[in-house]
Amino acid sequence: MDAPQRADLTTGPFFLGIDFGTGGCRCGIFDAEGEPVHFHDSPWQTSYPGRGMAEQDPRQWWESLVRATRMVVEESGVAPQAIKGIGFGATSATLVSIDASGQALRPAMMWMDVRATEQAARADQLDHPVRRYNGGGQTPATAEWYPFKAAWLRENDREVYDRTRWLLDCPDWLGHKLTGELRVNLCSASLKMYHDNSLGGWPTDFYEAVGAGDAFGKLPEQMGVPGTQLGGLLPEVAEELGLVAGTPVGVGIVDAECGMLGLNVLEPGRMALITGSSDVLLGQADAPISGPGFFGGYTDALVQGLYIVEGAQASTGSALRWFRDNFAGEVKPAADALGISAFDLLNRIAKDIPIGSDGVVINEYFQGNRTPYTDSRARATITGLGLHHTSAHVYHALQEAACYGLEHNLRAMRQAGFSADQLVACGGSLKSRDWMQMHADVTGVPITTTKVQDASCLGAAILGAAASGLVGDMKQAASAMVHEVDVIEPDRAAHEEYTFWTDAYIDLYPGVRGVQHRIAEHLSRKPGAGEQGDPGAQPEQPQG
Repeated sequence: MDAPQRADLTTGPFFLGIDFGTGGCRCGIFDAEGEPVHFHDSPWQTSYPGRGMAEQDPRQWWESLVRATRMVVEESGVAPQAIKGIGFGATSATLVSIDASGQALRPAMMWMDVRATEQAARADQLDHPVRRYNGGGQTPATAEWYPFKAAWLRENDREVYDRTRWLLDCPDWLGHKLTGELRVNLCSASLKMYHDNSLGGWPTDFYEAVGAGDAFGKLPEQMGVPGTQLGGLLPEVAEELGLVAGTPVGVGIVDAECGMLGLNVLEPGRMALITGSSDVLLGQADAPISGPGFFGGYTDALVQGLYIVEGAQASTGSALRWFRDNFAGEVKPAADALGISAFDLLNRIAKDIPIGSDGVVINEYFQGNRTPYTDSRARATITGLGLHHTSAHVYHALQEAACYGLEHNLRAMRQAGFSADQLVACGGSLKSRDWMQMHADVTGVPITTTKVQDASCLGAAILGAAASGLVGDMKQAASAMVHEVDVIEPDRAAHEEYTFWTDAYIDLYPGVRGVQHRIAEHLSRKPGAGEQGDPGAQPEQPQG
């Protein structure tokens, strides 16, 4: 079959996807079939001014966006007029305080900033329906979310709070910068702000109880629905970005939900597995399901009438990187000599280690546990080591731990009545086919891969395509631009054997939790503990 004909670089249509992540801005240009044309990255810095604090400068965000946009257009050869739509995803629960002229009044409080712990604790004392988003009301509220940060700002920096005309989540700040429009995107509102259409919208009494009742005066009244047009690109912004004024811009959403869109996970039965340093698990339910061990279901957060459920692992790829950097110093030069990566060589060395790693079981909670325990004081545990074990056993056990953690999250969802018959995966873990096979074997669920692994950037471009009206609505655009290329089927015999080891993994942490909590409390009393570079044990990961 002949390859599809690429659209003309001068006429298009092409779509620009903007991924505003924790580490920087990534811009990608795609055609109407979802074929990537070119990418360009522009990083930015995060500062940690105190314990549990993480901040970024919105001015640096904008400089990076301008640089990435100009470079991706220049390097791709795509004419600005051929870009027919722009979409974007961004970190959420990342608050920006701006005045009436749009100028930022202070650094943005990042999603992983947990200084509002006292304000979040107030929510735990409330018997309120929106608490179902937090593990069915059984999980402590996280200090990351919007109302608690708003309350913290009001109570601790009142001068800035009073000068703030708009207190926006990052996607809504970016949408305002690009189009001049002021709207709260429904994705952020549901996922990070306790908005629930099924309960009438904003829980004003909940906000008042946690100290953020007057924040609604700093939020736009209009709501932006994912998959719709936000507005046209402002003339002065178009000139700065090297694009065309009036180009349709879609309503921006949370970056992880862009990943769902870029994997075409828009119906119940499929779940997005977004892998990397940490992993995020996202699915769609047809009922407002909730329960202990996972977050959600978030009402209308991506698709109207559906509810997003979310689980996450804090340390997956980062645990393997920790092992490589600290315990496999001889591997890199050997891998260089072979012309392969250190991970490729580690995978070869550990390939013949049997299921269960000869008895070595690891809880991979290096940065705490996101779900199903939601325990920032949890830490990694290794059990079963004997003198016959080698470093390869530990590496293999770390790979298995990531898979056990995935299955642990899936079990929590199954217990609440939600299950998936297919995982659609993207990210760094897919570089190892054997590791992805292990994921399928442990969970017993087939894993589908797609042509474009940069799902968040593609998802943003799909939002731009939907905003343009040239490729149909959001679902039609996703169907046209996302293409499945492979399915990794689980080995049933391996799955049966892995069930024993998964059970052992799950049983391990409750037995050591009390000791780990005592150690964490002891360390927290040490002078200067965690004052710099400590984001409150919250993992850097895509935000669902």
